[in-house]
Amino acid sequence: MIASSARSLRSLALVCALGTAALTSFAARADAPKELDEEVKALFHVAACDGQNTDARFDKAVVDEHCADLAKIMARYKKEWLAPARPFFDELVPKGIPTTVVYPFAGGDLMTALAVFPNLTDITTISLEAGGDARGIFREDKKALKKHLALHRRFINELVEWNHNRTLDLAALKSTPLASQLIFALVGLSVHGFEPVGLRSITLEKDGSIHYLTEKEFAAYDKQLDGKSGGVKNRALNDLLASYELRFRKKGETTVRTYRHFQQNLANDELAKDPRILKYLDTKGKVTAMTKAASHLLWHGAFKTIREWLKDHMQWMVSDSTGILPIHLDATKWEQLTYGTFDTAVFNPSTEGQKAMRALFASQPKRTLPMKLFGYPMKSVKGFLMVTRPK
Repeated sequence: MIASSARSLRSLALVCALGTAALTSFAARADAPKELDEEVKALFHVAACDGQNTDARFDKAVVDEHCADLAKIMARYKKEWLAPARPFFDELVPKGIPTTVVYPFAGGDLMTALAVFPNLTDITTISLEAGGDARGIFREDKKALKKHLALHRRFINELVEWNHNRTLDLAALKSTPLASQLIFALVGLSVHGFEPVGLRSITLEKDGSIHYLTEKEFAAYDKQLDGKSGGVKNRALNDLLASYELRFRKKGETTVRTYRHFQQNLANDELAKDPRILKYLDTKGKVTAMTKAASHLLWHGAFKTIREWLKDHMQWMVSDSTGILPIHLDATKWEQLTYGTFDTAVFNPSTEGQKAMRALFASQPKRTLPMKLFGYPMKSVKGFLMVTRPK
């Protein structure tokens, strides 16, 4: 009887232990990063048009029409911009600079970043635009998908035509279920021969470390928006899931590269209130930098913090006129090389900055820019570019 009771107690203990392990395993799954691999691959095929359109969840005629039109846009990009740009940047970009790239005010412009730096291994973009809810692709019906793909195609066409998009215009995309900045990044992967490996939504901890959103957090966001629909729900989800980590690789290769996008206002006062992005950037060490079509924010004192961070960490930078002005650099430590023509800048330039840029371009020999534009055009619709590097 005693032996029987002992066996029963051991059995009960074993059941309790297994139950605890099972509960622990469930909790671990609930708190594990939510993987969005299925969503990003659907976006890659349906919106970025890479691969066979065989997913029965999406109307074949709608996707085929979108992809046929997008193919024409990207063919024009390759012929008119990428063909002259690729050998130019091959010669311009030094071989020994960091393969970690920081691109402030960028949105989802992975397309240009990979054109300039095809060997990058880690890139961070930061802007006011939200990366978006990758799950939204599965909330689209046939009619809405056709409309929303056309809207995204319009802005991709503008990026190809003018080499930039305006934040004001891109705001319209946030009302759709599609993750707009992520789609732009995926189009960039496709055109340069890369493919996505995986996707996670992210935020930053107080110390600047990466926090991966979990199944539990996604469920909480969805519950928070119970009863909401249409553009209201889409805008809210796109903002809640604004930052992401996209892992990708060159087709045929095994090396995985990392692209992180953060929605963040880079003004001094915002960074003072919430310095997490600066702490994250500090972990990158020395970087290669890039910016274009950035409303000349780096010219202004209200963005001095991010400007000084760039000066402290960058080993080489390419930009249009929205990069760092010569008057903000120590001439004994830095030099700038100019390409193309600068006359009168557009979008929020200062008189002092315009004067400094004209003097910089006038002081150097004329260097040709082989492609039509890099970022903003001049008011004369001429293109230009500058390199900032340590002496």
